[in-house]
Amino acid sequence: MIIAREFDKNGQVSLVSPDSVSQLRLIDDSPDSKLIWIDMESSTLEEDELVFKKLFPIHRLTLEDISYLRTANNKPHLPKIEEYPGYLFVIMNPLCDDFETGKNPLDIDHATTQLSIFIHSRFLITHHLGKLKCLEEVAAYFERHPLKAHHGTDFLAHMVMDGIIDRYWPLLDSLEERCNQLEEVVFVDPGKSNLQDLIGLKRMINVLRKTLLHEKEIFLRMSRGEFQVIGERRAIYYRDVYDHTVRFVELVENNREMISDLLQAHLSASSNKLNEVMKVLTIISILILPMTVISGIYGMNFENQPEVHWEYGYPMALFLMFCTSFGTYKFFKFARWI
Repeated sequence: MIIAREFDKNGQVSLVSPDSVSQLRLIDDSPDSKLIWIDMESSTLEEDELVFKKLFPIHRLTLEDISYLRTANNKPHLPKIEEYPGYLFVIMNPLCDDFETGKNPLDIDHATTQLSIFIHSRFLITHHLGKLKCLEEVAAYFERHPLKAHHGTDFLAHMVMDGIIDRYWPLLDSLEERCNQLEEVVFVDPGKSNLQDLIGLKRMINVLRKTLLHEKEIFLRMSRGEFQVIGERRAIYYRDVYDHTVRFVELVENNREMISDLLQAHLSASSNKLNEVMKVLTIISILILPMTVISGIYGMNFENQPEVHWEYGYPMALFLMFCTSFGTYKFFKFARWI
């Protein structure tokens, strides 16, 4: 599905009908040209060919990158930024809705999706599979403030990217709260801690860390004015997004260290608990061992065994068992082994 919006200088925003998309003039240097935003949501191969081969031909490598997710079982391409003649190509990894809202927090393979962004001085193209709330929010913002769009496509792209990064904050906040809860459980009552929860959180943090580190590098380059399509006046906006990303990376790193410490504490607590159990079982075995030896000796049933026909043989055997076990127990207490 292709949703094309045109912004004119009078503050009017209009949707282009699907039949008229093929008539769009994306590269138009006339003074009255309109700024165009084309949002391609779950587009078909025919729609991709229309936009990226007829309306605005792109490099073959870029076309491969935006088609990356169409292959079965492929994960999103990692965030990156590349400059081509005439346009700037950016890949971002927005959070999937189910992962963001906590419906499937351990579904790491579908934690993020891929958003491909093409920035040209006259138009912006966003390409993605499935709905993205951040794009819906940006579209709603420009419907309320259509004149804002004429700050340029670099400003439009900033709004999209800023919306993607801001959606990390609630997840990281809940993640930190969850880590604090697990920390209390692990150190107060290690027996109730769940190794599966700790490993799941560690995997989640690793995914977020890898994504945010790449996106931080993207915003650092954009904030330096490294690319021609990003104006000097807009670089400060990308610097603000970069600052947010740096803060989120620090939160992820702190949580990552905390989870690693909690895993070590959990494993140590589990090991200590196992040692205590083995210690108790070993003591019980050693206490029973003398009884087993005595009962084994008197259970051999040799014909000339002296105590076989003795009147007090049975009580004497029981007394020996008790004395040897009690003596062993007192020795353990004396040696402070128990």
